[in-house]
Amino acid sequence: MSSGDLRFELPGGARALFTARADGNMSSVGGDEAEHGGRAREQLRRRIGVERLARGYQVHGSTVTRVRAVAPEDQGSAGGAHADGQASALHGIATMVLVADCLPVALGSNRAVAMLHAGWRGLAAGVLEEGVRALEELAPGEQVLAVVGPGAGVCCYEVGPEVHSVFADSHRRGSHIDLRAIAHERLLAAGVSEVRDAPACTICDGRFFSHRREGAQAGRGAGVAWLS
Repeated sequence: MSSGDLRFELPGGARALFTARADGNMSSVGGDEAEHGGRAREQLRRRIGVERLARGYQVHGSTVTRVRAVAPEDQGSAGGAHADGQASALHGIATMVLVADCLPVALGSNRAVAMLHAGWRGLAAGVLEEGVRALEELAPGEQVLAVVGPGAGVCCYEVGPEVHSVFADSHRRGSHIDLRAIAHERLLAAGVSEVRDAPACTICDGRFFSHRREGAQAGRGAGVAWLS
C-alpha cells in the first residue's frame, strides 16, 4: 500500500510527518484493524529511520513529556504515562501522537522537536503553550516553528455552546468552531515565530481517519516529528 503521508521540513534539518489512511491505523486499541497497529507503527519507524517512536496515553490534557533517553517504544496504553505531547532533543527518537479529528501540531527549533495532540480540550488546557515551554527548556534561545496538521475543519466541526463558551466565542462560525485558527493564535502568542499548515479537514477528506465521520470504527493517524 502506498503512503499518503504529508511531510514538512523543520529548522535544523528536522522533519514532521502526518500519516493518512493509506498508511494504516496507527492505534493498537481502537478502530478497524487495530490488531495491526503495531505493524503500522513499525513500518512508519523504519520508513523515517529512527530508533524509537515516543508516545503516551492521551487524555486530552496538557502534559508534554520531555524525552531524554532512547528506549523501546512507549506502549501508549492505559498502563503508560498520561501525556498529550512528546518533546525531545535526541537524535534517533520521533515524537508521536495519534489523532482522528484532533489537531496534531509539530514544533521544531534548531535543536529540539515536539509533537502535540490538540483537540478543543487540549487547546483549552494549554497543551500548545506547554509544548513551546518544553522546547525552550530543551533548546534555550532558539526560534520555534510550528506545523498544524490535518484535523477537524471549521467547514465541518459543529460543537455546542459549552465548547464555544470555553473560548469566549472566539473563532465561532455559527455553530461551528475554527480549531486551526485558535491553534494559530495561541502558538503565536506563546512565542512561536512562524506557523504553517497541512490544511486538510479530516471530517470531509476521506484520506484521513475521522471519529466524527466513522465513530468507533475510526482508526488513528499519526503525527511525528524528529531530528534528522
